[in-house]
Amino acid sequence: MFTFVIMKTKKLKYTPDYNFGLLGISSADDDYQLSWHLSKLLNSEFIRAADLEIIDPRFPDFQMFSVYENFDIEGNSSVKIVANKGNVGFLIEELKNIDFFILIFGGESSGFTGELFTKLKTVESISAVFKLKPENLKSKEKLLF
Repeated sequence: MFTFVIMKTKKLKYTPDYNFGLLGISSADDDYQLSWHLSKLLNSEFIRAADLEIIDPRFPDFQMFSVYENFDIEGNSSVKIVANKGNVGFLIEELKNIDFFILIFGGESSGFTGELFTKLKTVESISAVFKLKPENLKSKEKLLF
């Protein structure tokens, strides 16, 4: 004899918040060189964080991307440098021309993003700097970590 139990289900609706500034950088520098340039530019220190690991069924291995972090640069802001090219593939596939992303969180991120955008243009080893809107990217979920 079988007994069937009908259970009530609840749906969880989640709307991700892309409340951070985003810059894209094209540079021939390695990740540690770029973090050194930013540390010098901002009079602060970037520290190597754990690599961002992403499971993508298209690849046999984890995708791993280097990450550097800096907390409390000005006020309550934090900044992360994330490589776009990993051991396998790209973090944001539609922006293959960008080598690194800079994510700016907290405080007055929009004002600080503009200042940083201007300062980054003065670094010789940086070819180009782009202001990006995370909500306009196809793979934007990969930036939420």
